[in-house]
This record gives sequence, C-alpha cells and structure tokens, in this order.
Amino acid sequence: MATESTAVALTERIDALATALRAAGVPPEHSSGLLAAAAAATMHAVTLDALLDEQPQARLPAEPAVAVPTMPAAVPVPLAA
Repeated sequence: MATESTAVALTERIDALATALRAAGVPPEHSSGLLAAAAAATMHAVTLDALLDEQPQARLPAEPAVAVPTMPAAVPVPLAA
C-alpha cells in the first residue's frame, strides 16, 4: 500500500512540475528533458519503496555496551634548545 501512495504523490508532483513549466513559458524541448529526469527518478523511488516493503522487518538483537579503553595521559616530551 505504501508503494501506491508513494507513486501517487510523486506523480502529482510531476504533474505540478509540468504545469509550472508550461505556465513559465519553458520551451517543450527543455521541459521534456526535465520531466523525463523526474519520471526516471520517480520510477527509481517507487521501485526502491516496493523492494523495501517486500523485505521482512528483522530485528537484530541488541548488543551489550562495550567499554572503550582509556588512553593514559600524554607525557610532554622535552625539546632540545
């Protein structure tokens, strides 16, 4: 179901982009490239959404906290004059 809502939302945005480009007087040869890129990005987003929906939601067991060893304080090194 999430995939369909993603597809609908992105399609509405592409339609709004097409309307805005027409209203702004952008030549069709320029707007077609922008709309093609937006359509390709939409297809990738919907595909990714569908793939993520298919994956089982496995929970990893929580690992115990690991103590980080502390470093000894730095000892100043005397410099030759």
